Amino acid sequence: MSKLDLMKQFMNTFVGNDLHLVIKDKNYFHVHTIEIIQKTNDSCPIKETPVGDYFLRLLVRDEKSREASILCTWNKKLIQNLLEHSISAREAGYTVIMMIRSPLNENNWLLLWGDKLQKTIRPKILQKLHLPYIS
Repeated sequence: MSKLDLMKQFMNTFVGNDLHLVIKDKNYFHVHTIEIIQKTNDSCPIKETPVGDYFLRLLVRDEKSREASILCTWNKKLIQNLLEHSISAREAGYTVIMMIRSPLNENNWLLLWGDKLQKTIRPKILQKLHLPYIS
């Protein structure tokens, strides 16, 4: 499967299907909008992505309802892992997956889901949610 196809599947999995992605990096950021953007020239701020390749723009909201935008150059493996975990979490009855940086290597992410996370995070992220949007 191509990276673009994986990105489309990721976008459709985590927006509007009652499966929530939360990124923890000092604060909790709930992803509510995912956009796939193609780099068309070198004026793009993401230098490591070659012209013609794609990256993600995540619109997120923190616990205080502040909005932010995160540009992501995630590799295929991370997107595949998120999709695989989404299936396992859904089958187990969970609707929240959290990404946190690995304490051993900040370039790696840990994916978490389960009872304790569901009970603590879900009430926070369901407060004042925007309607999901896919671009």
